[in-house]
Amino acid sequence: MSKKIIIPVIMRLLTFIILFAPIFEMITISEAESKRIVFVSNIHENKEFYTSFIHSVNRMPVYEYYRIVDGHFTIYKTSFYAYGAGMPDFQDYNQKPYLKDGMVHIDNLNIEMDSFSIFVGRVADHSLNIDNKTYKLSDFIEPGKTAHFKIQKVSLFALLRRLNHE
Repeated sequence: MSKKIIIPVIMRLLTFIILFAPIFEMITISEAESKRIVFVSNIHENKEFYTSFIHSVNRMPVYEYYRIVDGHFTIYKTSFYAYGAGMPDFQDYNQKPYLKDGMVHIDNLNIEMDSFSIFVGRVADHSLNIDNKTYKLSDFIEPGKTAHFKIQKVSLFALLRRLNHE
């Protein structure tokens, strides 16, 4: 084969690899059914963020705090205003809740997960606070569907596509 054919083929192949090879480890949120990535955020050890929602019974906010540890999500704390249906029981985690500023806090949970899912409610107003920004999950995932959080490698193409949609 001549160089006129080989060089363009190699260039196309390299471009394809650079664009589509999953090489960047990121926190991703995808729509669970389609697996379409709708949000990405950089990752580093001990990175922290929290999710929040309005409890369906007592109509008060609930906060769940996460940290990245050894490539996993770790829930390390939760805070809420009142116990209600579906709220964690401190005895399940061998922790003692305490009251501060009118809220119940449970610290030192250290629940490790590879991934987790949040059903995006129609009334719960689920949100994500990460990198000093707050995002409504309903802006990414249709209410009534599930947001799946995962740490995974993504391609440059996925990153560029996501950045162009923000």
